[in-house]
Amino acid sequence: MYVSKLTSARFAELAGKIDTVIIPVGSLEAHGMHCPLGTDNIIPERLCSDLEAKIGADVLIAPALNYGYTPSLMKFPGTITIPAETIISMYTEIACGFVRWGAKYIVFMNGHGGNIAGLTLASDRIAAAGGTALTISWWATYAADIVKICDAQGHAGEDETSAILAIDASLVDDSKRSIHMKKAFCMPLAGPDQIEKRYPGAMSGDSTKATKEKGVAIYAMMLEKNLEYIRRLRAGEHTDPIV
Repeated sequence: MYVSKLTSARFAELAGKIDTVIIPVGSLEAHGMHCPLGTDNIIPERLCSDLEAKIGADVLIAPALNYGYTPSLMKFPGTITIPAETIISMYTEIACGFVRWGAKYIVFMNGHGGNIAGLTLASDRIAAAGGTALTISWWATYAADIVKICDAQGHAGEDETSAILAIDASLVDDSKRSIHMKKAFCMPLAGPDQIEKRYPGAMSGDSTKATKEKGVAIYAMMLEKNLEYIRRLRAGEHTDPIV
């Protein structure tokens, strides 16, 4: 259920009965010259929509946080960044607010790499407040499965562009798709010339290989994975064997 569509009275009835709150988080930033600025919001919102259709009666879906930490791409038009301290506080306070209303589990459905450090710190604070927080960063969490569908990954590359095509192909400017098959040799890596090297044109990967069909396959895979991760979170199955 979408929290924003509930009345206060209905929320009060559900508080403490529905133990899991999903919070989609993303950013507003350049994604090549071919994908929309809101790519990192559009994809998590689709993931939440798929979950709503499948288990909507068992989870609460909070309004999306559509701005993120993205100073590295500020040279590209349309990119907006929020200071790290501010975004950590936002993640923490919103999640803890739901914990105070009876939530046990917080799932951050994350669409932006720059948010990961802040989500990690916020999760520690949520834990201190009595909640259990899980971050699903779709391209990273499910990388091994995505490369079974796409040849490679990238920022506005084959996988991310395919994910947008599967939602609305009109959002992608095919005339501006490009290729840049290089990435950082080690992460984290930051420096004054890193954007020119790693993300010329605000992208990496091969967006020319993206298709709607690959995006559909990615979403089908991620729905099953997200359902399984949420089930494990609630069941307390939080570990895997070390191999």
